Amino acid sequence: MTWLITLARNRAVDRLRAAGKVMTAPLDYADGLADPTPLASDTAEIADTERRLLDCMATLEGRDADCIKTAFFQGSTYSELAARSSTPVGTMKSRIRRALLKLRECLQ
Repeated sequence: MTWLITLARNRAVDRLRAAGKVMTAPLDYADGLADPTPLASDTAEIADTERRLLDCMATLEGRDADCIKTAFFQGSTYSELAARSSTPVGTMKSRIRRALLKLRECLQ
């Protein structure tokens, strides 16, 4: 029995050696192999933040919400917004500032 076990072990070792060296890398290289998709907890947190922001945007007056969306999501300047709504630039800045303060208060 001992002879048969030794023979089987030697055959297994020979097969492993014939397959070649097993390439290994230091553990420091594992960072580059991480999955780039966000974690489920991060995705849930982002979705919750988006939902809260949309809820707070719904509490703003129609013109204020439109100004915020146009300024921050479409990249329009205060001058462009003022020209579209036929209001002075200072009034547009004040309107957006008040709306942002309401959003901050709502989100806290």
